[in-house]
Amino acid sequence: MAFEKFVPPQAAGTRPRATIRPSGLISFDAASVAAFDLESAKFAVLFFDKTRKIIGVKIAAAAKDEGVLHLSRRRRSVSLKSPQFFHQYGLSIDESQRFEVTRDPSDGMLFINVKDVKRRRGRRPKKA
Repeated sequence: MAFEKFVPPQAAGTRPRATIRPSGLISFDAASVAAFDLESAKFAVLFFDKTRKIIGVKIAAAAKDEGVLHLSRRRRSVSLKSPQFFHQYGLSIDESQRFEVTRDPSDGMLFINVKDVKRRRGRRPKKA
């Protein structure tokens, strides 16, 4: 009797997700990397919509762009780290949390809805 190789089926319903860790690390999973063409991306800029509590991640073309962060690769995921971003907007992440990631079709910005994340009480840094 001949052996047959078993290849597990790909999960077609896997939705792109990002994990946010208390250290300020945002990691995009393999589904996000594939869905949003992050394989070749090297830099990104973070945005925050205070009204809707949505983090925006815009892929940047060059390191010289203002506010650019370096994207790191680890196996099949892509991540960026900016604890200052979470401090600036008073977002309190006590333990790692997963969020769905979507993309704005008009400008390609990635959206992470953090509506359920608690805001830190206390003073916020004044805008310059």
